[in-house]
Amino acid sequence: MKLNKMVRFSSLFVLALFLCGAVCSLPLQGMGHNGKVAVMADSRWNWANGWPETDYLSVLRETVSALDYLGYRYDLINETIAQDALNSYAMVISIAGTQGKKIISYCTTTGRTAFVLYDVGSELSSGVGIAAGEFVLEAEDSPQITNEGVLTAGLVSEYGSLPLWGAYNHRFNQDAKILLTNSRGLPVLVEQKVSAGRYVFLLTRALTWNAYSYRLMDNVIRAAIDLSRIGGVPYAMDVPVLFQLDDFSAGSLYWQDYVDVTKKLTVAAIMSQVNGKELLTMRQAGVEVVPHGYNHEDLSALPYQQQTGIVTQAVQVYRKHVSAEPEGYTAPYNRINADSTRACHEAGLSWVTTYHGMANIPRHYYEDYPNHVWVLGARPDKISDLIAVKKALAEGAVENKPLLFVERPHARKAADQLDESLLALKSAVASAASLDGCYLTGLQEYFRHLVQQQQVYRDGNSIVAKGEVAAGLTFAYPGCDRDQMMQLGAGVLMFYRKGSTVLPALSPGRYPLTPVKDMPVLLEPGPGVVIKSAVYYPLEKRSEILLEAFYPREIELCLDRMPVGSYKIEIAQPDRKETGRNATASTNKEGKLKIRLQLPQDVMQQVNVFHHVAGAASSS
Repeated sequence: MKLNKMVRFSSLFVLALFLCGAVCSLPLQGMGHNGKVAVMADSRWNWANGWPETDYLSVLRETVSALDYLGYRYDLINETIAQDALNSYAMVISIAGTQGKKIISYCTTTGRTAFVLYDVGSELSSGVGIAAGEFVLEAEDSPQITNEGVLTAGLVSEYGSLPLWGAYNHRFNQDAKILLTNSRGLPVLVEQKVSAGRYVFLLTRALTWNAYSYRLMDNVIRAAIDLSRIGGVPYAMDVPVLFQLDDFSAGSLYWQDYVDVTKKLTVAAIMSQVNGKELLTMRQAGVEVVPHGYNHEDLSALPYQQQTGIVTQAVQVYRKHVSAEPEGYTAPYNRINADSTRACHEAGLSWVTTYHGMANIPRHYYEDYPNHVWVLGARPDKISDLIAVKKALAEGAVENKPLLFVERPHARKAADQLDESLLALKSAVASAASLDGCYLTGLQEYFRHLVQQQQVYRDGNSIVAKGEVAAGLTFAYPGCDRDQMMQLGAGVLMFYRKGSTVLPALSPGRYPLTPVKDMPVLLEPGPGVVIKSAVYYPLEKRSEILLEAFYPREIELCLDRMPVGSYKIEIAQPDRKETGRNATASTNKEGKLKIRLQLPQDVMQQVNVFHHVAGAASSS
């Protein structure tokens, strides 16, 4: 009897070991990951050897810039990382296919994706069956789509495409799918699924990525893993439009004429030539004021120490006149070099502008100094060239990138063209207000969101805010939309646009995320209006909405799926002393609540909607 029990116990023990071994040998796909992308670099790369080593650094820099801009969490790692630690990441991006054995082990063990940029290393090419060829250097080229799919979506348009600088004459096996080639037919974007895992290869060299490169990065990540992101363009919009007025100095009183057109302006002031009272008056009028050099110096022509002295001196004068810390620096002549962002970083600044070709979309620009100062290029077009402005707006709507226009009122005044310039600004503002997805903003306001997005992230079933975060950050959660909504703490996020929602203002802390359905949703208000926050509190049947029009507009705000009944509506301006106005409204049979609003230009409105007592009057 005891022997039989021991035999049965031994058999069960052996069976348990067998099952454990079988389960433990299964891929980890479906198991938890740390919610981050690992960017694999090679610490032994010799940066001093020039091209193509400098290209390697550029690709690395562009990769982390894209991840930062899009709002994905990542760690920059190298060959010293342990395999178990590497396997904890949601995806791996490898620069030049270094550490092929570790990448293959990662893919086969986890079932996840490796995105390989720039080149394929020897270990990786032999491990996945690629016959490695030579790099064929060619002038800038356009990609040819050979296989449409989720990875190639949006990469080619009439206004531009993915930048290519040469390609490799690698030969891939029959398991590979060639998605993009260069004009000569050499493979550039390749997807390969084999027993050794899934790989996506982008095999070209480009010193400067553009909006299409960022879109490719987003395509690859969304197709590979269910990562959420907080970043990109605020308010779930597509195209921020920015107007920078250069060379403000004492006595430039006609700048007020531009402010009368729109307050969404950034005034670039030459700090050695400003009148403190005028500068403060301009800022108090609601216009952003930023340093534009001390004596309008060309930073790109100066050594690092001299640049640092100039930027620091400009910042000190700004502090004296404005009694606030500047957040960025508009570069005179729109020219900077690798030392300029380092000088701005040392001065405590978060961004700097340059010419359009260097940064079509915000990115980090540095060589051997790892700062995170954002760089954005300005359009060379004059706003008086309305054809060029409207073409740029249409281009931005396709590429989903910010557009920064620079005007010089002092030069227009000297040429007796001020009236023409002001009419052009009015037309440009009206054109932006007519396009869905475009909105006007200032440089500081725009970059403030890019900086603040580093303070908030998703951690499993929570949102974590490390610092104070203003309302308006875009939150993209896989599978989340108007039907599959998300509750953040006690409130339901009720505004969705193109699969993204908008976060309210957050204080430091952890906020639980809960999927919900059939909750009230705020429908899109149309062009010219941004939703800065929209939250529904189900226990109280109460909604709070922050919105702003950058062009005078009468709209009908529509809240769908509201509980049937009557509502009290309060409308106020949170940044002013007005008490606002009250009204009542009722839902219709479909559960829609409509609120008619007359929105002034550049004034934030707060709409509070309270469930009202039964039988209240139905009106707006």
